[in-house]
This record gives sequence, C-alpha cells and structure tokens, in this order.
Amino acid sequence: MLDSIPDLSPDDEAAYAAGLAVRADAAASAPGWIARTVDVALNTNHGFPRGEARIALQLGPADEVVAALLPALLSPNKRMRRRSMTLLPRLDPDEVCRQLDPVLETGERKSRRAACVALAAVGEPAAPLLERLSRDPDGAIRARARRALEAIAARPPDDADRSLSSVRPFGLPHRDAPPPRPPSFAVAAFNFSYGVNLGTLIRSAEAAGAEAVWIIGRDFYYRPSTKGTDWWLPVETIESPAACLERAQCEGFEIVALQQGPSAQPVWEAKWPQRPLIVAGNEGDGLPQPFIDAAALQLELPLDGRIDSLNVAVATSVAMFAFRGWQARAERHERQTQP
Repeated sequence: MLDSIPDLSPDDEAAYAAGLAVRADAAASAPGWIARTVDVALNTNHGFPRGEARIALQLGPADEVVAALLPALLSPNKRMRRRSMTLLPRLDPDEVCRQLDPVLETGERKSRRAACVALAAVGEPAAPLLERLSRDPDGAIRARARRALEAIAARPPDDADRSLSSVRPFGLPHRDAPPPRPPSFAVAAFNFSYGVNLGTLIRSAEAAGAEAVWIIGRDFYYRPSTKGTDWWLPVETIESPAACLERAQCEGFEIVALQQGPSAQPVWEAKWPQRPLIVAGNEGDGLPQPFIDAAALQLELPLDGRIDSLNVAVATSVAMFAFRGWQARAERHERQTQP
C-alpha cells in the first residue's frame, strides 16, 4: 500500500505551474492573454496546460479568439491545423462562420479540408459555407463538404430545453463558488497518477449529485475531461489521508473504501451508510491502509470478464450510481411500509 505521496516529476511540476498560470492569466484578463493562451493550446504537448488553455479560450471574446486561431487553420503545419480545427467548434458558431467565410475563397487546399472538419463540428450554422464547399473545384473538398452536410442533417434538432452541458462552453462557470448542493455523498480520490482519470471522476461525481470531490495528493487533473463540471461541483485538495479522515468525521461522513480484498463486499449487495465518502485509490497501488482501517464499508466490483480490474474513474463512477440505486430502493421501501 502507498502511504506517502511522491513528488511530481520536474516535467509535470513545470506543466502544472504553466497550467495554473494560464488559468490565472485568463481569469484576470491580463493584456495579451488570448495570444498567450492560443500559443499554449496549439504548441504545448503536455495535457494539463493545454487543457487549461482550451477551457480558458471558450470564455474569451469569441471574435478575438477566433481571429487568433484562424492563422493556425491556414498553417502548412498539420499539427497546427488539427489543433485549431478542434478548438474552433467550441466557440460561438456564428462568429466562427463569419470569420471563416472569406478564408474559404483564398485558403490552400489543406486549409479548406480542415475548414470542412471544423464546420461539420460547428453544425447547422455552418451549412451555407459547407454548401459552397460542396461546389469546390477540388473533388476531395466537395466530397468532404457533402459528408459534413449529411452528418449535420442526420443530427436531431436543437431542443430549447437541452441541458447546460450540451451548449458551448460546456457547463457554465461560477466565478466565485459553485451553487450549494444538497447533502448526499462525497468522493475522495487518493493520489491518482493520470489527470484524465481524475477529470473523468469529477464529471461523474457532478452527474451523480455528489456534494464535493476531495483530492488527496496529486491534484493534477485534465480539465477538458470534466466538461466544465468543476465549475459546478466543489473540488478541494486535502493534504493527507489523516486530514481527510478527520474532515470526514467532522462533516458526518462514513468511509466507503473502494478496494478489492477479503473484507470487500460486492457493490450490488452492500448495505450503504446514509452519508458515504467514497474513497478511491491510486491506479496501481490502491488505497493506503488508514482508509481501509477506517472504512465502515469496503467495496469491490465483481468482474465477469477475464480482466481483473476496471479503470479507477470507471469503477468509482459505478460505485456512485450503485449508491444512488441503493438509496432510491431504500426510499421506495420506506414509502411503501409507511401506514
């Protein structure tokens, strides 16, 4: 079991600092922040600062951000085109179409191909531009534009009641603090090695109605995989397992340890505490012993396949919704047995 939290590597430490700098730069609207953020989004290979840049650009003035990204779409560099055409659809669709309009007449073949991909992701507002591209002198461009139009036509119509997570930017930011959440359960993640796993766990926790996510150890998460849910859900860092256990006791949580072992109960059969703190451990080393010792319930997910474990974010997501299912059944039983 891993009882200590190893330091980040120098490369990860530098990337983490760079990502936080992007976040602070954008939050302060510092002069020149859009150009600097675009540079990070296009040129940085590490996922953390690049993810911070992608989130920040969704919140900037669309006209300035689109203008800053278009040169990359016209670049002879394939990586620049690819990264630009994945960023543009996240911005205001009307502004993207307005600025792409003149580019379609003058852009190189590779740029027009990239524009087809970006416009397909933009959706219905891009249909007039794709109609023009479907008459392009280049046969490959025509074919790509027609496929994009077919993909747009096959999508279901926009619904006025669609959830906030389906509109750009994904999730709506709360600059000061997320709105209050009703008491339910919380999740603690111990020293995850991969930022994408932690980001995915945060997204699942928000969807399941968790009160909060507590991160012990490395809080190095990949923000795009949260889909903006870290703006809605309190995400806090806690310095050690001991501090986490003390905080849980003070707030009335009981520890549910997600850990395979001889004392673990199958998640489908377990009787949950009323207010669990679901604790998941490191991808390779699992949970440190203090969490196991303090657990009111130790859980495992029975597996019927040949593999012996699930991805930690997937396993924790299953546990969250298993608790919600148990809670719903208990509430239904209580209603049915009342006189």
